[in-house]
Parts: sequence; C-alpha cells; structure tokens
Amino acid sequence: MKVYVSNYLSKSISIIDYDTLTLEREIKLDENIYPHHFCIDKEKEKIYLPSSSNGILYVLDMKNEKIIDSSSIGGSLTQIAMFEEEIFVANEDSNSIYFMDKNTLDPIGMITVDDMPHGFCFDLPRKKLYVPCMDSITSIDIINKVIESKIDTDFKSWHVQLDKYKSEIYVSTLDGKVVVIDEESLVIKQIFNEFLLPVQISINYKNKKVYVADLGYKNIKILDLNRGKYIGHIDIDGIPQGLEISPDEERLFISDTQKNSVKVYDTSTNKLIKEITVGKEPTTIICM
Repeated sequence: MKVYVSNYLSKSISIIDYDTLTLEREIKLDENIYPHHFCIDKEKEKIYLPSSSNGILYVLDMKNEKIIDSSSIGGSLTQIAMFEEEIFVANEDSNSIYFMDKNTLDPIGMITVDDMPHGFCFDLPRKKLYVPCMDSITSIDIINKVIESKIDTDFKSWHVQLDKYKSEIYVSTLDGKVVVIDEESLVIKQIFNEFLLPVQISINYKNKKVYVADLGYKNIKILDLNRGKYIGHIDIDGIPQGLEISPDEERLFISDTQKNSVKVYDTSTNKLIKEITVGKEPTTIICM
C-alpha cells in the first residue's frame, strides 16, 4: 500500500510507503502543473491531475513518471474523481461539472451548477454526485447526467463528505461551520459552530469519529459520529489541509502546508506516530 500526496508549490507528487512511513520517491511534474487535487487509476498506473493554473487536465504515467496525455478544459479546475470509465471534474470559473472518458479524455458532457463548485462527493450505490456551491447544494444523477434536486443555502459550502451508513452529508463552509444534511431530502439536520475555516472532512467508522481540518484554528476538530457532538481537537503545530484515513481506519494522515509534511496519527489515541517531509504545500492525500 502507498500514500500519495500532491505538492502544490513544488509541482510534484510524493509517494510514501505505508508500512515503513518513509518517503519512497517524489515525481516532479512539468513547470506549469500545480496539483491541488488528483485521482488514481491504480490498475492502469495513471494519475489524473487537474491544474488550477491553466485549466488543463493532465495524465501522469506512474511507471515512467511522464505526462502522457492532456486535455484543455479551461477555468479553475478543483476536485476530480473517477466512476467506472468516466472522470468528473469541478470547474469553479465556468460553474460546472465536466464528464470525460478517462481513457481518451474525450468530453462526454457538462452540467451547469451555481457559483464556485469547489469539492464534491459520490454516493456510488445510489449513483449520485453531491456538489456544494457558494449558496446551494446540488444532487446530480451520474448515470443520466441530470440534476435531480437542489437546495439553496445561507452558508458558503466548500467541501463535502458522505456518511455512507447514515445517509448524511457533512459540509464544511467558508462561514466557519460544519453542516449536516440529510442525503435524501437535502434538509439541514445539524450545524456545528466550533470552527473558523473548516476544510476537508474524513469519517472513521471504526472509532465513530468525524475529523475536520480547521485551517483557521490550525487544528483537527473531532466530532462524535453517533452522538452528533463536538468532542475535542488535535493540535498539529502547523496548518492542516488534506485528510485521509487508512483503509483499516487505524491511521489518520494530515497534510501540513506550513511544515511541508504529512503527519500520521493513531486514530485510537490521537497521538502523533510520525512526521514525513514531502514537497512544498502538500494538499490532497490518497491512500491505496
């Protein structure tokens, strides 16, 4: 198992060995590629990298460490994810979600949403995509490529995470809140106000915890998944951004953009296991 990290300012991808928690290698990208988010096709050994600086989607061959394909989408590209043979990309400038063939990068279509769609999350069993915007949240049918439903909000949605068992969506906002929404009705169920600038959200089902990276308070806030309560935080002595929980749910990986490192915590004790130096301004983490 490997841990992959995108380094925005050093224009690179760091690869960490999961067992030893050591930096295995760093793949240097082209000068014009600023990787904020990415997704991986492990079977075909490809990494898909949307560059927010020039609106181009790049395909990286992991074996040869070379860019082998690209497609100009335009605008400020943020989140990217795969579903079967398709790629989904959020574009903040054109306020849209693009659908592309992952093998050819040919366009399949696009759906216009509201202002600044930054992140999104899938519910794959239900074949739905949830897209947060500045004043709304949209549910998209990913098979038929149509908007199923939408709610207007009075908060500025940013990142989202689905609780797959309770059918609830956790939304971090630029207003300093984390909002819990019912997936089916899109009705607000709960609002947490203990945040300053929450970013990414990860759910640990084993320990019944929700972790939220708070860029403003420079810590990781912890919510009790079952009781719906704020129960504490982890001081990381840096600036947290990306979060990833290991498949066995025993480790929490945090990208620290101040220290240019990935910090690894034991999820049962919230204690630091190791800090690993990576490239400059690490953002997204993927463990697989």
